[in-house]
Amino acid sequence: MAITALHGWHPGELAIQRKLGFADAVRDHWSIVGNFMPAQHRIFHTSNLPFIPVTIQDDHGRPWASIVSGLTGSVGFVKSPDARTLSVLARLWEGDPLLDAIRTWKSLKGRDHITSEKFLTAGLGIEFSTRRRNKFAGHIRGVQQVSEFDYEIDLAVTETIGNCPKYINIRKLDPYPHTRPVVAYRNQQLSPHEKLPDEVVDFILQADTAFIASFYKSEKRTADMYPSHAGMNARSGLPGFMRVRPSDGRTVVIPDYSGNRLVTSLGNIESSGLAGLTIVSFTTGDILYLTGTAENHVGPAALKIMARHASLTTVKVTGYTLVKNALPVRQQPRTSVERSPYSPKIKYLVEETESETSDYEGHQAYLQEAVQLSFDLAVFKFKVATKPGASGINIRPGQAIVLDFMDWMGPPRYQHMANSAPESINDDRVRTWTVSSAHEGQNMTSFELTMRKMPGGAVTGALFDALKNHPLTRWGQPIKFDNSVRAGIVGITGDFSLSPEKVNELWVAGGIGITPFIAMLQALGERGPAAQGNISLVLATREPEIMLQLIQPSLAKMPPTVKVELEIFTNDFDFDTRVINSPNVKVTLHQGRVKPAFWATVPKDNKFFICGPNSFGDSVVNGLQAAGVQPSQIHREGFY
Repeated sequence: MAITALHGWHPGELAIQRKLGFADAVRDHWSIVGNFMPAQHRIFHTSNLPFIPVTIQDDHGRPWASIVSGLTGSVGFVKSPDARTLSVLARLWEGDPLLDAIRTWKSLKGRDHITSEKFLTAGLGIEFSTRRRNKFAGHIRGVQQVSEFDYEIDLAVTETIGNCPKYINIRKLDPYPHTRPVVAYRNQQLSPHEKLPDEVVDFILQADTAFIASFYKSEKRTADMYPSHAGMNARSGLPGFMRVRPSDGRTVVIPDYSGNRLVTSLGNIESSGLAGLTIVSFTTGDILYLTGTAENHVGPAALKIMARHASLTTVKVTGYTLVKNALPVRQQPRTSVERSPYSPKIKYLVEETESETSDYEGHQAYLQEAVQLSFDLAVFKFKVATKPGASGINIRPGQAIVLDFMDWMGPPRYQHMANSAPESINDDRVRTWTVSSAHEGQNMTSFELTMRKMPGGAVTGALFDALKNHPLTRWGQPIKFDNSVRAGIVGITGDFSLSPEKVNELWVAGGIGITPFIAMLQALGERGPAAQGNISLVLATREPEIMLQLIQPSLAKMPPTVKVELEIFTNDFDFDTRVINSPNVKVTLHQGRVKPAFWATVPKDNKFFICGPNSFGDSVVNGLQAAGVQPSQIHREGFY
C-alpha cells in the first residue's frame, strides 16, 4: 500500500488553487502523491522510455529542465534496483544543464555542503506513442563518471504520481544514435534589455510541447510540514500555443489549459517566482533550454496579456542555450503527429492582435430577430450597440465577424476528460461566422448570420435552443427577441470579399457555404447600375429550395448590368426554379454531385471563390487545377 509523501499542499499551491477557484475541489488530493514507485512505475521508466526530462538547479538557484537519455536513444538506460531508486546511465552533452550540475557535484564531492536540497530533482516519463505518463521527485544521491560525457546517476525517489495524458501529441519515435550536438546559442545571464535571437523565438513559436521545471523551497519553520522539492511537468498544445511577447522579445507566455486542478507546477512558481522551460524538436533533435523569472496571471491580469484567456504563466528569460542535433531520438520518417483532441485553438497576445481588435473592444451584439428555416438551419439577426465615442464597424461583403458569448452562456462546467466532446473542455465561447447580410459603404448597425446547428455545438446549440424555446416560434416566421441573448464583438476578419470593381468571377458554395455569397449578391443588388460583371454561382446542396429562398431577394434586385448563371447540383428536384424571377439570371439544374469534368467547362480567366466543408473545397480545388486553373486564381474560405 502506497504511503503519501506529503502532509498537505504547500503555501504556493494553496495560493494558486484559491485564485483559480480549485481549493475546495482538491482540498485532500495531496494524499494521492506516494513516497515510492509502484511496480508499474518502475517497469514504465525502465522499459518504455527513450529519454526523461529532469529538473536541476544551477549555481544561481535557477531551475532548468534537462534531458536524460542513453547513448543510443534506446529504452533500457534506466534501472530501478528498489522502489525508491532510479539508476540512470546517461549520455550528456555540452549545453545540457545537468552536465553543469554534475560538474558542480564533482567539485563539491566529499565536502560537508553537498546537500540533497542543492541537488533536488524531478522527472517526467512520457510514452509519446500512448500518451501514458508518470512523475517522480527526489534528489541526486550519487554520481559516477564513466567517460567524458557518460555518467551513472542514482536518483533517490521520494514522491511519485501518475499524470494526466490529456494534451500530449502522439508521436512514433525511433532511436537516433548518430547525433553530433553543437551549441548554437548560449547566454546564461541576459542583460536587462537583451532579446532572444530570432531563431530562438521562431523555435518557441513552432513548438507543440515544452517541459517545465520548478522548485519549492521551504521555510525553516515549515520545513517538516512542507519539505523542499523539485517539480517537472509538460505543457502541450497545437504548434504556436506558446507565444513570445514582441514588446520585449524574451517573455514566453504559456496558456493554462483545463487539467486535473492540482496545479503543482503553478504552485511552485507561485512560491518561487522561477521556472525553466525546455523545448525539443523531434525532427531535427535540436533542444532549447530556457530559465527565467515566472509569474502566474489569473483573471483580468491574464486577459491584459492574452486575448480571451484568463489563466496563464509568463517566463521572462534570464538564460538560454540552444543545442542542435542533440536529442538521440527522432520522429519516424513518413509518420504524422496525432494532435490531442483536447488542445484548443491558438490564442494570441493582446499586443500581437491589438491593431485588429482594439477598435471593437466594448461593442456588443444583441439578438434582435430570428427565422428558423429547418430543424438545423436558421437566420439570426443581431443589432450592434456601439460603445460611446467609438468609431463604427465596417465590414466588406463576404467577411466574417468574431463573437464572444461567454457573458451570456457562462463558462463550461468543469470536466477533467470528455472523450465524446473533447473540444468542450477549453471552450471559450468565441465563434466566427461569415456575415450573410451586406453593409457596403456604411457603419454596421445590425447584421445577419445564416447558421447551421452543429451536432454537439455549445454555442449553436444554445442559439437554436433559444429559438426553439420561444413561445411564438414557427418555421419561416420572424421571431422578435429582447436583449437577453448577447455577445461581445471581438473583431472582423477575412480576405474573402467582394471586389469594389467590375466582377467576372465564379463562386462555388457547398451547402451552408453559400453564406458569403448571400452577402455578395445583396451588395451587387444594392449597387444598382454601378454594378457590372458576370457571376457564375455553383451551388451543391441537399436543400435547394431553402438556398433559393435565401438568395432570391438579392437576385430580384440585380441590375441588368450584372449577369448571373446559377448552376445547382442536387438530388432533390422537388422545387420550383421559377421563384428566381429575374431576366438576367439563368438557372441550370444538375443531378447529383459536381463531377470533375464540369470544371473543364468553366472559363479559365475568372477569379474563383470557394466556400464549403473541407472535403468539398479540396475536391473543387483539385478539379479546377486539373482543368488548368492556376492556384493564384483560387480564393478559398473554410468553415470556422
